Amino acid sequence: MKNRFWIFVFGICLGFGICNLGFSYNIYWANLHSHTSLSDGQGMVDEAYFYARDSAHIDVLAITDHTHYLTEVGYQYTRDVAEQFTEPGRFVALAGQEFGSLGAFGHFSTFEADMLYPYSVNGLELFYNWIAEHKAISQFNHPRAGDFKNLVFNRNGNKYATMIEVVNGSGTYTPYYEELYILALNNGWHVAPVANQDNHRKKWGNATTTLGQIPLTGIWADTLTKEKILEAMLNKRVYAVEVKPANDRIYLRDYSIGNTKMGDVYYTTDKNISINLSVDAINDFYKIYLYRNGVIADSVVVDTNYVNITFSDTMTNGYYFIKGIQQDGDRFWTAPIWVINRAGPTGIEAWPNPIRTTSQIRYPETYGAATMTIYTMEGKQVYKKYQSRQPVIFNWDGVSDKGVRLENGIYYVVIKVHIGNGDKIYKGKVALLR
Repeated sequence: MKNRFWIFVFGICLGFGICNLGFSYNIYWANLHSHTSLSDGQGMVDEAYFYARDSAHIDVLAITDHTHYLTEVGYQYTRDVAEQFTEPGRFVALAGQEFGSLGAFGHFSTFEADMLYPYSVNGLELFYNWIAEHKAISQFNHPRAGDFKNLVFNRNGNKYATMIEVVNGSGTYTPYYEELYILALNNGWHVAPVANQDNHRKKWGNATTTLGQIPLTGIWADTLTKEKILEAMLNKRVYAVEVKPANDRIYLRDYSIGNTKMGDVYYTTDKNISINLSVDAINDFYKIYLYRNGVIADSVVVDTNYVNITFSDTMTNGYYFIKGIQQDGDRFWTAPIWVINRAGPTGIEAWPNPIRTTSQIRYPETYGAATMTIYTMEGKQVYKKYQSRQPVIFNWDGVSDKGVRLENGIYYVVIKVHIGNGDKIYKGKVALLR
């Protein structure tokens, strides 16, 4: 049984949307996926921003019309209107675009890029390279099983593809994507969850799902300016919520480990981890789940509309996020906090393990030339690599020396650190599961 204790922390709410957390960030409410008549939606761009601001009472709306409908002129028009509607302290209008093909690899939303994405829908790697070149913050939209090449990790994409939808849509069809959020994290992506409406029939900001809930994204930002909102999105200071009734928004006051807030990396030399949560709403909560590396590590049943709790756990390397459920069924998902233990392992450790795309294999001594050899359970050598560049860090993607994609299973890892006249040997196991 994990240890936990309860505290009560006050936050300050300013009206319907903005809340001060008491640690320098405010909460702003956003819908980051919507359409107009410039693609396959209804209504005009200015109508959408008006409605989001004055009727739905949200702080941020991103219009993300499909690139295969848009021209460069149409996209620049959206950018111009967004600039006109952005008023610091009152409302941020984001100009976006939705790129991709459901028949190819899936859809992305990209925000505030300086130009319309120009390439064929068949180039996933091209897209990752393009958002890195243009520093264009992006999110994975409605990720189905198999999309984005099974969410295989991409180093260029990882810096700017910072969000993934766990709730998408309104009206008669509302899919949920928690499993794909976890898959992305386990594959090495640094992403945060968002809940968006994917509006095609107006009601930008308060359209409801099939269960009558309003999907919204909470953003932790210093101030309500375009610069600070984009900074928060880039740094994964966002969380996903379902809202019903419309005034029962879930306010995430704190999710932290030490002084590290959600979306960031917590560096430590101690395996003992304390995870802090403070959240409140109008309706009572029912249950809070702590996820460690994609699996429920702890949970607590509650019966109050505010929760202030500290979970205690042990972990060397990985990530935590929290999911909560209200008694009326509304849910929220936090961004992860990644944990890196700088004390280093006492033996061989692989992260992630099982390996689905690629894994970093760590061992206690990263200085001094080393050789990593990988064997099957039957003792057959399948991979060998020597490295002398300092510090020595090995990565493995489950491919043999001959370029063969190896079968799922358990593999032995032997690392020899070449010290003086002898070798220091570390042994361990990794699992392939793809």
